[in-house]
Amino acid sequence: MNQILRRPVRILAYLDWEKGLYLALILLALVTRLWGLGDRVPSHDESIHMRYSWNLYAGRGFRHDPVMHGPFLFHATALSYFFFGDDDFSARIPVALIGVAVVAFPYLLRRWLGRAGALVTSFFLLISPSIAYYSRYIRHDIPVILWALIILYAMLSYLEDGRARWLRLMAVGVSLSFATKEVAFIYNAIFGLFLVVLLIARALRSTQGGEEPGWKAKLIALWRHVRSQRAFDLIVVLGTLCLPFLAPGFIALMGLDPLDYTMPTIKYSAVIVGGFLMISAWLGLVWDRRRWLPAAAIHYAIFVVLYTTFFTNGYGIASGMVGSLGYWLQQHEVERGSQPQYYYTIMVAFYEYLPWLLATAAVIYAGVKAWRDRRLHVMADAPHQGVPNGVPFVPLLVWWAVLAWVGYSVAGERMPWLTVHIALPMILLAGWLVGQLVNSVDWAMALRRPTWALAVLAAPLVFAVISLAGAAGEGPFRGVALSQLRTTGRFLGGVVAVAALGAGVVYVVRRVGARLALRVGILLLLMIPVALTIRTSARFCYVTYDNPTEFLVYAHGAPGVNKVMRQVEMLSERTAGGPYRIEVAYGAEGSTFFYWKLRNYPNAQHFGEQPSREQVDVPVIIAGSEQWSALEPYLGTNYLVATYPYLWWPLEDYRDLTLARLSRAFTDPDMRAALWDIWYHRDYSRYAELTDKSLGLDTWPFPYRKDVRLYVRQDVASQVWESSAVRPIEFTPLLTSETVTPDPYVSGWRDLAARMAIGTEGVELGQLSAPRDVAVDADGFIYVVDSGNHRIQKFAPDGSAVAAWGRQSTTEQETGIPQGFNEPWGIAVGADGTVYVADTWNHRIQKLDREGQPLAWWGSFAQAGIGEAPGVFFGPRDVAVGAQGWLYVTDTGNKRVQVFEPDGTFAFGWGGGGLLEGYLDEPVGIAVGPDGSVVVADTWNKRIQVFDSQGNYLRQWAIAGWQADNVENKPYLAVDAQGFVYVTDPNNYRVLVFDRDGRYTLSFGQYGFDERGFAFPTGIAVDAEGAVYVTDAHSGRVLVFDPVVPTVD
Repeated sequence: MNQILRRPVRILAYLDWEKGLYLALILLALVTRLWGLGDRVPSHDESIHMRYSWNLYAGRGFRHDPVMHGPFLFHATALSYFFFGDDDFSARIPVALIGVAVVAFPYLLRRWLGRAGALVTSFFLLISPSIAYYSRYIRHDIPVILWALIILYAMLSYLEDGRARWLRLMAVGVSLSFATKEVAFIYNAIFGLFLVVLLIARALRSTQGGEEPGWKAKLIALWRHVRSQRAFDLIVVLGTLCLPFLAPGFIALMGLDPLDYTMPTIKYSAVIVGGFLMISAWLGLVWDRRRWLPAAAIHYAIFVVLYTTFFTNGYGIASGMVGSLGYWLQQHEVERGSQPQYYYTIMVAFYEYLPWLLATAAVIYAGVKAWRDRRLHVMADAPHQGVPNGVPFVPLLVWWAVLAWVGYSVAGERMPWLTVHIALPMILLAGWLVGQLVNSVDWAMALRRPTWALAVLAAPLVFAVISLAGAAGEGPFRGVALSQLRTTGRFLGGVVAVAALGAGVVYVVRRVGARLALRVGILLLLMIPVALTIRTSARFCYVTYDNPTEFLVYAHGAPGVNKVMRQVEMLSERTAGGPYRIEVAYGAEGSTFFYWKLRNYPNAQHFGEQPSREQVDVPVIIAGSEQWSALEPYLGTNYLVATYPYLWWPLEDYRDLTLARLSRAFTDPDMRAALWDIWYHRDYSRYAELTDKSLGLDTWPFPYRKDVRLYVRQDVASQVWESSAVRPIEFTPLLTSETVTPDPYVSGWRDLAARMAIGTEGVELGQLSAPRDVAVDADGFIYVVDSGNHRIQKFAPDGSAVAAWGRQSTTEQETGIPQGFNEPWGIAVGADGTVYVADTWNHRIQKLDREGQPLAWWGSFAQAGIGEAPGVFFGPRDVAVGAQGWLYVTDTGNKRVQVFEPDGTFAFGWGGGGLLEGYLDEPVGIAVGPDGSVVVADTWNKRIQVFDSQGNYLRQWAIAGWQADNVENKPYLAVDAQGFVYVTDPNNYRVLVFDRDGRYTLSFGQYGFDERGFAFPTGIAVDAEGAVYVTDAHSGRVLVFDPVVPTVD
């Protein structure tokens, strides 16, 4: 086969067939990566990458932020804007071209893959659904793949000939990988650990069979052997280049925050990073200064230039060397996406089944071959086929594939685009295996014998077998109904076809020879998964690219974004005298899309979370669903409105798989057919019927979609559409009975400043993440529900941190005593100092002593009505302690209040869903007054209800606020010694104060991050002196105010 590939093409004498095939693959890669590149709606992340790259292109600068990974992508995209203009197509060109380079790269790996294997690998990279799709997507993952291949090539070349230029090339790959995305740490760890294992294996083998006189001599000989190994050189260079970037891990181990760039932490971080740099330089210079210095110079030159944006951002050195790993170490615990650990098994089964199948076969083949050749040590020095000069290529690929799958599955963030990093080593293994198979065929003999007949017979035989199996599964000969007769006919036809085709195959095998026929037959059968993969890839890239019916997407832009922009552009052309001139306002939800799309609109303005009348007095408004209720009262009936999906996610019914669900998937013919429709056609109609869901694109379920509305003022619309008959069907008049009434709480508003702010955003002791509630004990100690960090923090009266209790822990992880919390939301302190915590998403109450030690706990998950399943919770939100020691708990999702004795024994409860007196809808905050009355924030009914200590209804009053459609809007309340009720109004950034009968007294607070403002006030408490404590969930603080109402003696 190698001789055939090297034969020159007569038309182009300077090309042989091999180069001609690579040229064809490169041209196909260019077409497949660039065709329709700008058609797809940018995703959430793409919009951010596009806009920040545009800022750099437009002269607004760029400052590296670890949240957006490395700076390489932004610089490359800005350069693309410079040459090709700023649009979706141009933004994706750099990644697309890098994707073409990835397809061509196996040409450099021919020595290890084999010539045929390298060509097959290029072809598999071309058709890979995940790699093809994300080569048409402005993300960091495809560039990282190219840098990883460069590192691999440099490593293999150095192991083979030991030339120093390969160390310099490896430094290029390592530096660019760090400048692109933090998965560089995983790649370099996989390669580095393999080199260590290789070195150890060879060192141990070198000590066998020797006759050294003593252990000292053996150690000296061992060191000399290790020092002479090229793997050792690679370990030194790779390790010293990576070592300084590992400093954030050591900083975190010392209890410091790597992302804290303030004194004194930044001083300690600088010392640690400097120490790591010095150690790495010392090791490199001691090893070989002539080879290490050029590699290090290349590495740090690339790093400094990109992270400082060509020396315009000195901060980038710290954010790159410390912030990158530091940030993503913190994110590991967040588990963005919260996907199951078998997530990549699902993704690979849907998209990368071809390399998965072949890589598995390659591992088996390589293992059997090694066993047969008596090479049980796969790290053997002796060269063998596919492993020239002792370079352990196949073991490296197996190591890489296994560790990539394990590493990405264990890592906290499991996202669809990371599938490409699992697919890459499997594709290399698959290409190597097919190359081995191609080379094992005697093609001259195959062309002389009727091998072609196998191609004619093999595919029909396979399909006949599949049809016969399907008919047999449905059950032939069961009756004379038309459908039953069809099944019987299919079965009989399948029997005849299988018999005839099978006989033909047997005849051809006898003529051709069993061995040759088997190998050619395998190659022919391989065309079936190849064809399926091409179909999967083509459909994903060019047909369903905007749809949530594909699983390999997340936070995916829906067609509504482009529909909105087409309408805005048309309105601007027709009514504002030209493109980009119209006034348009857009809100916080969906802002990442329109921050990019409206970049050239000078009259575009962002109104954030809460609009004002002046901000939305414009011809066109764009707003996401969470802001409609706040926006539409300003608009009245003066606007037309159209609603579009703008963001969606794939269906995630693969979560929480059980043996019963898996069994049904394989044994229930209806479910099996429904899942086949999803896998093969991306058709959800049968599955929707079986699960009683609505899964059409127009009715995609709301947990997996978000909508946006485009509002067009009537006078502007009339200039474009003369009547309702000619305007687009999706536009309808905005019908609302709501109008903006004067704010009833403005008159009593006070401009108050907090006397103390406790905490900052973060994870360390004294730092808070989404604090939800607060309580104060009789000694003035402050207890804060640090919900985002899944813990309780205790502060002294002066605001200094005393202790932090707990960590993230779920009931599934625990065996007995609680180990922590799972997003707790509520807290109360009894008269004896006992602390009660609403451990919300563990569905339980925890009772703790003053030091945070568990005393008791009770509760589990259940959806139940009033009087049903006492002592269980949907999600307890708040707790309050009554005078008699009873514990009052708002069981929010079950729309009730449950009351317990101090030991957790259920006493009684009340509530139930409804609007009538005593009924509740989303009860959240709860407090007990000095007279024993129980005050409840009845959130979605927008009222406060007051009950006596036995749960009997007493009175209520309405709240002008508490937007019900904001899922984070969970108001809390407190009652002071005089009976005044303090209520948080999160969406309006304030606290409301009422007397015991519900008469409004005063309010304070405004939007802001200073001592007078709140970003999102939630929990509240009042101490014995009347001081008010408010948790600000979005700024990571607790604000403490002096008493706000006069004390009556």
